[in-house]
Amino acid sequence: MKNVLILFLNLFFIGVCWAQGQVSGIVTDAESGEPLLGVNIIVKGASAGAVTDFNGEYQLNVPEGSTLIFSYIGYIQQEVAVNNKETINIALAPDVSVLKEVVIIGYGTQKKENLTGSVSAVKGGEIATQPVMQPSQALMGKMPGVTALQSSSQPGADGATLRIRGIGTLSNSDPLVLIDGVPGNMDGIDPRDIENISVLKDAASAAIYGSRAANGVVLITTKRGRMGKLSVNYNGYVGWQDPTEMPEFADGGEYMKLYNIARQNLGQEPAFPQEYIDAWQEGHLTDPDQYPDTDWANEIFSRNGFQQHHSLSLSGGGELARVMGSFSFMEQQGNIPGFSYKRYNARINTDLSPSEKFNFNFDISFRRSVRDEPITGLGVVRESYRNPPVYASRFSDGTWGPGWNGSNPIARVRDGGGSEDQYHYLRAILKANYKPAEGLQFSLMYSPQYNETMSKSFTRQYEYYEYGDTSPSLYPTRNELSQGHDRDLTHMVLATGSYEKDLNDHFFKVLTGYELNTYRRDWITASRDNFSLQDYPYLQNGSKENMQNDGSASEWGLHSFFTRVNYDYKGKYLLEANVRVDGSSRFAKGNKYGTFPAFSAGWRVAEESFMENINWLDELKLRASWGRLGNQNVGTYPFASTVSLGMDYLFGGEPVNGAAQRDMANKDISWETTETTNFGIDLALFKNRLSLSAEYYIRNTYDILLQLPIPATIGLSAPYQNAGKINNKGWDLAVGWKDKIGEFHYGIDFNISDVHNKVEDLHGTGPYIGETTIVQEGYPINSLYGYRSDGFFQSGEEVDRAPEQFGAIAPGDIRYTNQLTVDTNGDGIPDAADELINADDRVVLGDPFPRYTYGMNFTADYKGFDFSALLQGVGKRDVYLQQDAGWAFYNAGKIQRWQMDYWSPENPDASYPRLVATSSHNNFKMSDFWIWNSSYLRLRNLTLGYTLPQKVSEKFSMDRFRFYVSGQNLFTIHDMPKGWDPETPNSTGGNIYPIMAIYTLGVDITF
Repeated sequence: MKNVLILFLNLFFIGVCWAQGQVSGIVTDAESGEPLLGVNIIVKGASAGAVTDFNGEYQLNVPEGSTLIFSYIGYIQQEVAVNNKETINIALAPDVSVLKEVVIIGYGTQKKENLTGSVSAVKGGEIATQPVMQPSQALMGKMPGVTALQSSSQPGADGATLRIRGIGTLSNSDPLVLIDGVPGNMDGIDPRDIENISVLKDAASAAIYGSRAANGVVLITTKRGRMGKLSVNYNGYVGWQDPTEMPEFADGGEYMKLYNIARQNLGQEPAFPQEYIDAWQEGHLTDPDQYPDTDWANEIFSRNGFQQHHSLSLSGGGELARVMGSFSFMEQQGNIPGFSYKRYNARINTDLSPSEKFNFNFDISFRRSVRDEPITGLGVVRESYRNPPVYASRFSDGTWGPGWNGSNPIARVRDGGGSEDQYHYLRAILKANYKPAEGLQFSLMYSPQYNETMSKSFTRQYEYYEYGDTSPSLYPTRNELSQGHDRDLTHMVLATGSYEKDLNDHFFKVLTGYELNTYRRDWITASRDNFSLQDYPYLQNGSKENMQNDGSASEWGLHSFFTRVNYDYKGKYLLEANVRVDGSSRFAKGNKYGTFPAFSAGWRVAEESFMENINWLDELKLRASWGRLGNQNVGTYPFASTVSLGMDYLFGGEPVNGAAQRDMANKDISWETTETTNFGIDLALFKNRLSLSAEYYIRNTYDILLQLPIPATIGLSAPYQNAGKINNKGWDLAVGWKDKIGEFHYGIDFNISDVHNKVEDLHGTGPYIGETTIVQEGYPINSLYGYRSDGFFQSGEEVDRAPEQFGAIAPGDIRYTNQLTVDTNGDGIPDAADELINADDRVVLGDPFPRYTYGMNFTADYKGFDFSALLQGVGKRDVYLQQDAGWAFYNAGKIQRWQMDYWSPENPDASYPRLVATSSHNNFKMSDFWIWNSSYLRLRNLTLGYTLPQKVSEKFSMDRFRFYVSGQNLFTIHDMPKGWDPETPNSTGGNIYPIMAIYTLGVDITF
């Protein structure tokens, strides 16, 4: 295979090397004299090449009259004429300018030391060492100010939700993700294709993306071909996964006893006679058909979720052309039957350099993914938590039992049908670069993208039996097939020009450009039911009686002009200015264009002459920035009224189908605007072994879209208007230490950040009160909202003395706090409580957004062994557990073991209120009793690897062989109730796929 690939590369580069002689030698570091491993040596103008080994040695066949090019990252490239020499030893000098870290920024790169905005970066090597399925998972705990929470481990839907420096809007808060400069899906690419990831956090760094950058920008750069001999790499791992947490439930006997108590507490008759309970105690062991004791959750999560990932890549080339190609396959099998995900990725990145002035890039990437799940979807998890254990899942003869209320989640998972989504993605990037003079460059890029999703969902009927019956019943009452086809096509055109000039101590760089983005989507759905042949689920085989179909299309466009100017004096005083003008089809004439400027400055204090004698200080830089960003995620045509069909009119006393306007338009609707002020300091000490970066920022979002009230007599829904304001204040801190002791190298990185969110202005509207949340001035967005609790009532006398509250109250019920709701002196401020607990007594109870997010990463290597450990956590976050997650016997369901410490006269110090067999009891009002602190500390990743010595690898014709074992989510410290992971989504009712602990074994081989 390798020889075939080499032949292909040779043909591709149009360079045939005729070996005329052999050259060998040693390449060393010019300063230390130590041999350099991995130096690329190629024949100029051809593709023949070699790479130095551990001893810095190389050997290469060369044609007569050749010139060798020696190149190594961080060192000055050298060219040496062979001139019939057989031995050529080279000492490469470090390139100080290259050794300085370069960071990806908007439409370019910049040395980290010259950054004036707020940018965090993660190198692809750090991502590659973690065997994660989704790139977003690799950002957890890695960057201050970037919150990444994984709320599910469902195959294909286990990516992390990213939030950059809080939430600045009431609508979509997802950041803009650009892959090689083109908008894309972060979790759609293979993690091993990533060269680096940069996150633009403040307005100064992100303003060049204008109206799409209000929530921050994530820049992903994929790997490209490198000069040198063809290198082939294979990385693969296999693993399995188990839930980090699973609720523990009462068994059948405990359930019946406690459920009877819950009914008796409401004055109801027992559901299970004592005779049956006594018979069950022995019968469930000898006759489980008649006396079931079903552990529904254990039967649903019936397997270890197998997963695998394999990637094959090649890289190489010469001066004329370089290529990087990769293919990868990944598979995730769920712990629940029917859940699975497969993804295929292919990529070719090509660079052509026909001359010193012209170079071209051609990239093409393809992705196909297939996600399957049972027809229940995630509802099967909730059903497994709810179904009481005293109902049979399957009888001893293999037939399905009835389950609870006729719904058997295990039967539905295995025989009830399923759904499948097939996703196809194709993207190309064509780019031409022209450098007519030193410092001057022009670029033109075009990128089309095609996305297609084909969905199919079939609900099958299956037979089940009641105990003792000989005739089956069918569930559900009918079968049904639904299919859909969704596709979208986007085009992006980008033209840029840049010029840079170094005039003595003054450095200038100007970038200007134009960008055009267009998007069109169309979709169609269809469904039929009553299929007589369930093994042939095709639309034509269903009944036409209830058939349905639907479809629509939408489009939008954005064209933009942008400019960035950089200036520095002696590398000490840094200035940057950005401006972007966006024109969007989402707004009406007169509001289509928005201007988004930004300014930043930096002072590298350590470069001042008065700091020369401070030898332990390598860097001290002060930064400040201000900028304005926009948000155009306001719908496709928010300025236009919509007309709905299916509205009936009366003509001549007869109803006639027609159309009618449903909402009121607002032609003045415009951009949401975000302004950010940022202050930062960067430090490096002790020969760059210790680094520190700290930042403080204020982020205000104006003109947030709200539905301001209009007179009811208009008869239309209120239009959205630019009115609201939200404030975020926060800070980031990152500290790192790296050093070596002999051959032992190690590094420790720690980061922590916090952001406080507050709604400042709703323009006279609100508060907006939901079932469990509120949007109110002076509080965080979607604050938890309900009643404050004050323990349990302990006696009838306490109940009689308490203010009246919902329904019939008894000892053991939650006692709610009577708030100050009465204004006795007329000053508009409540100063007294009434004798009634009602909706007026609700208050803000908590903030569901994470506070004090942190991460600590430890890495080490010694004589071939490498080790890394990532700890990640959240210092404060409030989560509301309700329904099946928090309430015992919800909808006559089960009881968890932590709920069995319930109040009774014999247990007055209980942690749970008295048991009740209803879902509408006053105990289940939204209150702080059901809010948990979901702060946690998690061992997010632990990896141990070993790389074989070079001499051993060479015996097997390999340049490098590494094998490793890894674990994710291995332990978590938290205070949530047993069975509930601290990353559980807020207001959960149990309808979630649990977070998984993952164990993997893999190899990484380079030829």
